This record gives sequence, structure tokens and C-alpha cells, in this order.
Amino acid sequence: MASLRNFINAITNDNRIYTAEDIGSMTNKEFMANEKAIDYQMANLGIPRESELTGNPDVVYVHGYTRNDGTEVRAHYRSKPDGVGSNNYEHNGTSTGASANIEQPTVLEGGITYNDYPINKNAGIREHFEHNINSASGALNELMLNLGVNALGYPLNQYDAVALWNMASNPTGIYNNDYIRKNGTLYNDVDSLTSEYTPYKTKIKNKIKSQFGDVNVPGVVLHENSNVSNVIAHSEELESFIRNNYPDLKSGKEVSGSFRFNGFTNLHSAFGSVDVLSAKVRGNFVDVTLLDTYDFNKYDSNLLVKMGRQAQEAGKLNPYFTIVKCRYRLK
Repeated sequence: MASLRNFINAITNDNRIYTAEDIGSMTNKEFMANEKAIDYQMANLGIPRESELTGNPDVVYVHGYTRNDGTEVRAHYRSKPDGVGSNNYEHNGTSTGASANIEQPTVLEGGITYNDYPINKNAGIREHFEHNINSASGALNELMLNLGVNALGYPLNQYDAVALWNMASNPTGIYNNDYIRKNGTLYNDVDSLTSEYTPYKTKIKNKIKSQFGDVNVPGVVLHENSNVSNVIAHSEELESFIRNNYPDLKSGKEVSGSFRFNGFTNLHSAFGSVDVLSAKVRGNFVDVTLLDTYDFNKYDSNLLVKMGRQAQEAGKLNPYFTIVKCRYRLK
């Protein structure tokens, strides 16, 4: 995570720091009102947990209070300035030092700013029109897929596929998520992963960058006792991968690669193709670590994938990566 001290959120022009607990306790309306500020913090700082900020000298805890107009302000954390004027935000509407390179929004007609548009500032009316059409189409596709996945996924026993979709489509993101609490651990980014994944972090970052164009996305590690791990451990696709690499595995080598889950199954809908970060024999088992990013391939001809891609490009889906640990019992 980047330095907490002197952090300024370019969307709100203040130094508030949102925690995972803050986001998890928001109503949908509150989240939508703060979504852009949260996205900016996630991209430039990360989303810490309250336990990471307690006692941290780079932040200040602000107790909850009531404004003169009766508005309730919840307790929260703020970045602490270091007292050096050239480094800190000045509350006169200008930025200096650490925040001087944050580009201030250019106002368009109607008070809309360019920060509201993920396109070039020099774009013309045609580009803005096309962007709005694509955004509307993406939002509609996200809505249709959301209804379809949740209506059909459970009757078809695609529980994990539904859970992973909802983590992407839920406006509150993957924070405060029951599926994660029951099956794994949430991380703010690749660098937050435990030392166990140090040998693979470059590969993970390259994968995320190739899919999302940015490595600063959260991730979920699903443990060996999770439901999806057990399903993968008994899948024909994993068995085929291990069978094809059996000589190397038996000789003690650590094997990597990739494979695809086939058919209209829970695993196919949840992952499609996965990268094998590591497969290694340990006793009577093969310990396998899989990597996937929740995204929709740009050139896939499947209609549902195309709909998901439009929703993704319109910014209606939360990007994240998934690591699944599973154990395959040797026959």
C-alpha cells in the first residue's frame, strides 16, 4: 500500500481514508455517492482495514459527530499531514506538493466534469455520444446478466459461479462479502498477498495488467477447504492436467501451465480458463494453486460473454483476481 501520509483524494479534494469496514457498512445509496472517491483511493492508495490503521502515526482518527445542520458524520480516518506546507493540501481549493500533480477536473456544460468520462479530454461530441451509448448498453447488459445469473444459477447448481458474478456486479464490490468470509481471504492488491506467493507475484501482476490494464485491483484467495476448491479437485479437467504432467510431477518438479473448464458447468461459468501457478506432489497429494481474473474475453463469440464484456468496458463490473488452492489425491 502507498504511503498514508499526505494522501489527498482528487475526487473529493480532502484527506479522508475509506476502510473496508466503512465500505461494507454503506447503504447502496451511500456507496453510489462515494463510488468515484473510493475507486480513486483504491487505484492510488488501496483499501486498508481498520486494524491496519489503528495506532498508525500517518493517520488521524475522527470521532463521529453531528454538524450544525443535523447531519450525522460517522467516525472515520484521515491522512495526517506532515506539517510541511509544500507537501500538504491547503483548504483554500488549491493543491501543493504531494497533491500538486493531481489534475483538477475541467468543467463542461451543466457542471459535468471530465472526471465523469473515462475518455480523452480532447474528445469531441461524437466521442462523448458513443461513450454514452456504450455506457447505457453496458449498464443494460449488466442488469440483464445479473437477473439471469441469479435466477438460473442456483437451480442449475452453479453456486460458485453466482457468487463470483455477484462479487463483480455488486455496487459495494467484494468487501463485506459472506462468500469470501466462508471460503477464503480478501487482499487489497497483489503486494498484500502473503510471502507464500512471492515467487509468483510478477506472473500474477502480468496477468492482471493484461486483462484490466492496471495491477491495483483486489484479490481473493479461496482456501483448500472451500466448496469450489473441492469441486475443482474432483474435476476431469484438473485430473487431465495432472495426468499430462505426471512424469514431471512424479520426479519432484513444480509444474505450471493452464487449462479450461468445459461445458455449461459451475466451474466453466465461474472461471472459464485458469492459469496453474504451481502444481507439486506432496505425499499422496498434488498441491495446486490456480489463478484467474474476473473478466470477459474481448473477442469471444458467445453472446453472454459479449454482454459481459460490454458491461465490463462500461465500468459496471468490479475487477478482481482469484487464487484457488486445492489438493488433488493421487490415484
